[in-house]
Amino acid sequence: MSKFANVLQRSRSGALLTPDQVFALLDGDDLPTMMAAAAERRDRAHGSIVSYSRKVFIPLTQLCRDSCRYCTFAHPPRDGRRAYLSADEVLAIAKAGVEAGCREALFTLGDKPELRYRAAREELVALGHNTTISYLAPMAALVVEETGLLPHLNAGVMTAAELAALRRVSVSQGLMLETAAARFGARGGPHFGSPDKEPSARLAVTRAAGAAAIPFTSGILIGIGETRRERLEALLQLRDLHAAYGHIQEIIIQNFRAKPGTRMANHPEPTLDEHVWTIAAARWCSGHR
Repeated sequence: MSKFANVLQRSRSGALLTPDQVFALLDGDDLPTMMAAAAERRDRAHGSIVSYSRKVFIPLTQLCRDSCRYCTFAHPPRDGRRAYLSADEVLAIAKAGVEAGCREALFTLGDKPELRYRAAREELVALGHNTTISYLAPMAALVVEETGLLPHLNAGVMTAAELAALRRVSVSQGLMLETAAARFGARGGPHFGSPDKEPSARLAVTRAAGAAAIPFTSGILIGIGETRRERLEALLQLRDLHAAYGHIQEIIIQNFRAKPGTRMANHPEPTLDEHVWTIAAARWCSGHR
């Protein structure tokens, strides 16, 4: 019996797989069987109920100091447009979310734009703040106090003190790991010029969130040039952090999309089979030690 077949049997039992056993996925090419085993593992752990929460997105700022080659969310300062949403604009979006039946407010923003753009620094000073994070905190508090929506904050790489400050005004936070492979930050890579995409920094934030008992969302981005083994390595690092702290509430498997106007507009997208393989692999990686 092959190593893949042996691990398949262990996976069906719901037992925690060692890293070597997880890497046995690389030796198999039977996707339907792998998917079926992953589904059994999921159902054994969680049953057949799928939960969700309606949320409204509040883009507090679309400025960012990073320059990811595939991003369409971030953009440089534009004449005639403010760098940050005002309190009234934040509330207007939140109230529209309430009317649409939302229960959460997902704050999205770029990473530390004040370190790159003078416009961001000047506007923050006018708002009475020195950093984007310090402005985010009262905006999140305003939303929960005025609308009852539960803030979830994706605020980028932060210090333990910043995580703690945001913990007081949110129900959860998040930071995509994307990849554990530092090579993507090299010149010509998708994360070149993006210091906040350094994997060690993002893992440190996830670890600090666990130490602070903050419910946390993370995940990986597939299709930017990584190998299947690198995907598994990233998932296993997230598993180790969750085993230590029990705080990761959600793992996202996000597929790269080639978008016009980006420097990766002509980069091939991952196939559906690659996406499905990675979702199944994530289920094989799941579990506590």
